Amino acid sequence: MERGPIPPPSAILSPRASSHEENVAEKAPDRIWLHELSDLLAWYEDNLCAVGARDPRDHFVKFTPERFPHLIKLHRKGSNKEVKSPQKQVIAIREKKRGNADFGGYECERAQTFPWILPAILRPTKILELIAQPLIGAEKTGDVLYVKEFENTQRRYRFKIVVCRKVAPKLLVPVTCHPREHARYSPTQYKQVWP
Repeated sequence: MERGPIPPPSAILSPRASSHEENVAEKAPDRIWLHELSDLLAWYEDNLCAVGARDPRDHFVKFTPERFPHLIKLHRKGSNKEVKSPQKQVIAIREKKRGNADFGGYECERAQTFPWILPAILRPTKILELIAQPLIGAEKTGDVLYVKEFENTQRRYRFKIVVCRKVAPKLLVPVTCHPREHARYSPTQYKQVWP
């Protein structure tokens, strides 16, 4: 009996859910309890960069190492501002030339909920697209939001939001991600495109 080609990792397969009812809240994946930046970066590269994710619309989200500092909101030492030159920071972290003591901290909730990112893209509760920039405040850098509701989060929030930017018609890169207690967004800024 002849076998076909080996399928790609499940993370890059398109989910086959055909209705919103099939994509209701699911149990939150286990958090990761890594604290050293080099360990977190290794987890991110092995579990997100190495596989990417394809959403129900067949759009692919590509994770790259230089997105890591933004996704955890890595701060400059002695500041609450994000680091500059993320690619250089990633190289220094990977080579263990810089560690936790060389930065001003990061948002632990974002890092601990990295395992929630793939389910948010593969099986989102809804996908929203930006239709208008805010009239007041900073311009949005992401134009697609993946919203996923989880059960048993053991926290006050139950949603994971993955914000992405389109770089090609069916290719996106992550801008940021964070847990959130609600999934309400202004209908004058966003339109729901899935389901």
